[in-house]
Amino acid sequence: MNFWADIQAIFNNREIALLLWIAVIVLAVLLSKLRKSLFPIIQILTKRLFLIIFSLIGAYLFGIIILFKNLEVWQNSNLKDVLFWLFTVGLILVFKINDAKSNSYFISIFLSAIKWTIVLEFVVNLYSFSLFTEIIILPVLVFLALTQAVAEMDEKHKVVSKFLQNIIAIAGLSIFSYSLYKTVINFDAVLTFQNLVSFLLPSTITILFIPFVYFLALYSTYESYFIHLDFMTIKKDKVKETKKLILRIANINLNKLLRIKKNFEKRVFYDDTDLKSYINSISKQSKI
Repeated sequence: MNFWADIQAIFNNREIALLLWIAVIVLAVLLSKLRKSLFPIIQILTKRLFLIIFSLIGAYLFGIIILFKNLEVWQNSNLKDVLFWLFTVGLILVFKINDAKSNSYFISIFLSAIKWTIVLEFVVNLYSFSLFTEIIILPVLVFLALTQAVAEMDEKHKVVSKFLQNIIAIAGLSIFSYSLYKTVINFDAVLTFQNLVSFLLPSTITILFIPFVYFLALYSTYESYFIHLDFMTIKKDKVKETKKLILRIANINLNKLLRIKKNFEKRVFYDDTDLKSYINSISKQSKI
């Protein structure tokens, strides 16, 4: 009984319902024929490169937690917030590093982290229904959302899509209204320092995580482009010199590196072009 009380002290009913459904889905997959398709995915995710990335993510988040502890704003109950953030935001940012086509991508991450929608998420997630109700509501809403997404793909199902959109909107408004009502009548209980920390934690971690994603994107771009350069010519000395110049000129500036990657021409390996001046010039071109 104490164990269940401890669980409820850390997770709200919505989070418990989500974890239960995740456990059910994972168990169903493991007991079905689909488990065979998991092995290639597991093999990929356990390769050396991914293990290094996961270790770096863990070390980086550990450093953020240490920072919060030193600032005396961390409590052990915040660990679940970090884990939810990791699997809903952190890993998505990492696996979408190929979308980083310029520095503006990271600015958009920052702006998303401080948008007013975090207030909405805070209010909606602060209060939840009974566990039984949450267990029923969650799959129903997911089913409606998936059905609406499929219906939206076909013009013939436009009426169905619109109807499902209205149903989802009504459900969302109902949940928000309930949460807002509970927030207002329990304002004194809601306005606590710990709730404020929980409120700001996901956005703060996202902002602090931007440098990690930036340097990961920078490393990934360097690695893939340098491999590409190796196949552009058999003149290995020129390739080696080019790589050194790119490292020196672009350095940690992703925009410069992407300009060089886009505008670099193979011909410079075979003519009398001054590589340093050429690379410096294309790194300053306005468009990426």
